[in-house]
Amino acid sequence: MKVRIATRGSDLALWQARHVARRLERAGAETELVVLKTRGDLIDSVALQAIEGKAFFTTEIEAALADGRADLAVHSHKDLPTEETPGLTLAAIPERAPNAERLLVRREAHDPEAAFLPVAHGARVGTSSPRRAAQLGALRPDLAIADLRGNVPTRVNRLREGRYDAILLAAAGLDRLELDTSDLVAVTLDRGRLVPAPAQGALALQARADDAATLELCRSVFHHEPTARAVEAERSLLAAAGGGCSLPLGVAVRAADGGWRADVFLGADHPRPGCGPRWGAATGASPLAAARTAYATIEADGPTGVGPLGGLHVALCGSAGNRSALGDRLATLGVRVSYERVIEFEDVPCPDLAERLAALTDGDVVALTSRQAVRRLGEFSVPRGVRLAAVGPATAAALERAGRVADVVGTGGSRALAASLELVPGARVLYPCAEGAHDELEGVLAARNVRVDRAVLYRTVPIEDAPRGEAVDVRVFMSPTAVLATLPWEREEPDRRTLRVALGRQTADELARCDLAAVSPCVSGDPALPLSEHLIHFLHRLTAVQEPVS
Repeated sequence: MKVRIATRGSDLALWQARHVARRLERAGAETELVVLKTRGDLIDSVALQAIEGKAFFTTEIEAALADGRADLAVHSHKDLPTEETPGLTLAAIPERAPNAERLLVRREAHDPEAAFLPVAHGARVGTSSPRRAAQLGALRPDLAIADLRGNVPTRVNRLREGRYDAILLAAAGLDRLELDTSDLVAVTLDRGRLVPAPAQGALALQARADDAATLELCRSVFHHEPTARAVEAERSLLAAAGGGCSLPLGVAVRAADGGWRADVFLGADHPRPGCGPRWGAATGASPLAAARTAYATIEADGPTGVGPLGGLHVALCGSAGNRSALGDRLATLGVRVSYERVIEFEDVPCPDLAERLAALTDGDVVALTSRQAVRRLGEFSVPRGVRLAAVGPATAAALERAGRVADVVGTGGSRALAASLELVPGARVLYPCAEGAHDELEGVLAARNVRVDRAVLYRTVPIEDAPRGEAVDVRVFMSPTAVLATLPWEREEPDRRTLRVALGRQTADELARCDLAAVSPCVSGDPALPLSEHLIHFLHRLTAVQEPVS
């Protein structure tokens, strides 16, 4: 019996086709490769999600099957559309190769201490996959995600050429081609952290539905039922979500502890606009049950408790009562977040604020170090040419919600913001702030001979008898006032299991003055990281497990 095998012409596709051919030949068949170019091969300079249509790597191959030019097609299973093509059917699904993702990093961009991914801050990471890009962005917002197309050797060579600092590829493809990556740092990522594509690592053998001889031969030689069941469950979620190559969905199902486990990831704005990125996981008696249960946990768009920081319980001790940008970010990463509202704000009259703002001219700056300052500023006009400087992303976001845009966004607190301001000679800085605010910003600017005009707009007030939250792994103090408000808790009923963490230098100083042992991860390390990301990197170190390196 002769079997003509249709395949793409890439190195990986040819490896797959030749692998199938060798096994068929051992079973007594004669084989011939029919090499075809697909639409996806011809447009490898454009991101697939920017092109209309689907089945970029399969249409031409399926056409060769349908019109009799080939008897069997070998596909990477993840490239197949979820809808079966009329007249064609799956002949077999061979046993799957490892479906994990592998990160390749240029040695000069390797940072083994970085959170979640051992890549330096701000690194340029190449991928053509919206699913990978969504997970990279959720794990490390500092990374620059750049489109990467081409076959596997081409992608690796582009990394070596320095076009990227790191790239993300399927481990199965690298292993099958036996590419030498010894000059790079290669890290195989845990499937619960970087969830692979549905059917990643699996092959799909396709034939005409009426070709009984080819179907019987392939099933007897290749078919692996556990792989087929897992892949079917993974692709069922892709179909249910209405997905294709542009859907940021990751699903990995595997046998575990006598049952099945499914890990899932869904990117932002899916299945509805406004949803955040999130991870989920579940076990079940069957692959389909595990996959459906895991997907149900993320479809609801609530905290799942699953993610790279899953298992941690963190209290944010400050002014937020039920939600904050930092809390949402932690919850995305799997943290169980509690809010301990121990302080509130009172407005302080500032009768001449409008006059002081009007006196500002081109090149002057309004330095905003809190959302409360943004709120109070909202009712006043800022003259044209005056720049708005926000201490960090949260304050910048508050400005945006108020219909304004920050001209400068800092990352490391008041001191870092003051140091980063580029000021023309004679420029002034208006500093709307809290009563009793620390003078870090003013001190740095005074050393540069910059005039700072402090405008007190509000005060921070401890909430009397604020209830203490439940026992947590980590308590994050958001401000010096939050420290003072919780002194009765900390001194009368010290919870020795809870780790105290200071968000920022001033909060750390207050904890030290109160003789409370604490860690302050946010005042060291990379100064370009926002304070919130310093905290996340610290929490990662608390829970990190060494990744295997291949």
